[in-house]
Amino acid sequence: MKKQKTLKYFFSAAAFSLFPVALLSARCENTKPINDNHLEFEISKHGFKNFNKEYTIQERDDLLAYRIKNKNEMIYIDVDQFLNALSGLVDEESYNIKIDENNNEKIYEVIDTNGKILNKLVINWEKNTIFTPSSSFFFQILKARELTDSGRFLQTEYESKNEDDKGITFDLSKYKMDILYKDKKVLIPFSVFNTLFMSWAYNNIYFNGDTFTNVEAAVDIFPTDEKDDFKERIIKDAKISQLTPTKEEREANFNHLMFAMDYFYGLKQYKEIKSFEDWIGPSYKEKLLSINPEEFHQAYIDIFHKKLNELHTRINTLSYYDGYHEKHLRNRLKRPDDFGDYFNEFNNNRESLVKQFEEKFKKKISEFQPEDYIRYHGNTAIVTLLRFKDGTAEEIASKDAWKHDTYFLMRHLMAEVAKKPEIKNIVLDIAINGGGSVLSMIRTLGFMTDKPILNREYNVLDRRADLSKSKVDTNGDGKYDGDAYDKYNWSLLVGMNSFSAANQLTSIVKEMGIAKIIGQKSGGGMSAIMPIVLNDGTTITISSPNNAVQGENNQEIESGIEPDIKLDYKDFYNDAAIDQALNASRN
Repeated sequence: MKKQKTLKYFFSAAAFSLFPVALLSARCENTKPINDNHLEFEISKHGFKNFNKEYTIQERDDLLAYRIKNKNEMIYIDVDQFLNALSGLVDEESYNIKIDENNNEKIYEVIDTNGKILNKLVINWEKNTIFTPSSSFFFQILKARELTDSGRFLQTEYESKNEDDKGITFDLSKYKMDILYKDKKVLIPFSVFNTLFMSWAYNNIYFNGDTFTNVEAAVDIFPTDEKDDFKERIIKDAKISQLTPTKEEREANFNHLMFAMDYFYGLKQYKEIKSFEDWIGPSYKEKLLSINPEEFHQAYIDIFHKKLNELHTRINTLSYYDGYHEKHLRNRLKRPDDFGDYFNEFNNNRESLVKQFEEKFKKKISEFQPEDYIRYHGNTAIVTLLRFKDGTAEEIASKDAWKHDTYFLMRHLMAEVAKKPEIKNIVLDIAINGGGSVLSMIRTLGFMTDKPILNREYNVLDRRADLSKSKVDTNGDGKYDGDAYDKYNWSLLVGMNSFSAANQLTSIVKEMGIAKIIGQKSGGGMSAIMPIVLNDGTTITISSPNNAVQGENNQEIESGIEPDIKLDYKDFYNDAAIDQALNASRN
């Protein structure tokens, strides 16, 4: 089956070919050619190593970092050199490059096999702008992942509609950043390249003053107790951590943070944020500009864990000046003082439900076997999913495929249900499901209905609504021919800990009428996530511009989905109470 380039959400195939000609045509303004050849640079050579196992990228020892002489706070990189260094991730044959010195811009055109222009990126060093008709550009130039095919067992059609044809203009001047044209090379701030080309593609490159290191997502985005070789590499020669940050470095770091949040924070409209700098206020700005790591570290925590008060946005690691020890951050983040009210309520509720759940089975979730994800009460089967996961090709070929991929767990569980002719009803329990892969979630819905799964998403950066309609091959025979388990009466058990992709599943079930929803309001989390690395090494995860929505009017689902049938949390693992509530609703 053909691999998908899809990472965290769908991209409309229609959107790639419907850009207005005016947006895809080169502009001919004939301004006066300018360059930055008069500037003196300090140029240093650095090693690069990739730690994202999904891509084979060669190690290098010749990546150049440019600093304007006597202005060490800003690192510039040559866009073409970095794209070439990332050739295992970036498909260099997917785009053409043009230089238009008359208009002071470099143009990257995404082309199809027939040479047709599908998208483009225009870097203008006179205006300090980066323009694209669609942010899909940053995905269209990527190669498919090598280990994981998230699109397997799916047959999908796409629709797309833009609100306007203005495209996206990233204005670097607004954030006191420059684009330079020196000796025929286009140089942009490394932090901007990292955010546009890497963070947006669910990668990040760390520059510790000595080496460049590429990591899938980001350091400690999903912390574990396992030793991470990439973290050791980043920490080992972190020259930055051995120095006192300067006022100029803190200002450059602040400007990049504002750039990232203004353009890419997906809940700006929902939270009515027009300017992130205005929203945090002068007091927090002063703390973020401080040269005292203790002060700006606490400001990060206050802003991202308390003031924003939403679960997709958080600090993963503090800066290089903290020594990059994940435990340092965990030890200083004490509930409830360092978190917002919603975070505390969410986690308190989850702890209570997990305790109930484990008491039900008399074992820890970490000890679960496949049979522990299903239980029976009369003519009702209750199936529990804790995450939506995609396995690699190697993982799904193993006897433990169910551990790594939700699709294979569902296939096993439904085969067990089918062995019991007395079962008439199935409750899908996602009450403590924190989300995961959207495509895995869609495959799960394919076990409940043969109807095409309607997944609606809205990209606030592109101002584009996307609709995907997916059929699911639930038995893996390569046919999409009505093999769902729709003879059963399906219900969905949800609560505030049904978050992110689980909240999205709840929204789809509600819109399509696939099942009755029982429990409490789901927990929101309508955005995909986007990991970002700041100049000082601080790693943050934010709600990205791509938001799951409901209905043709693209209604927000950040506030959660109300159930059809209310059930107290104390009864979530009381099978008789669940059965009674569902029976009452049918009468």
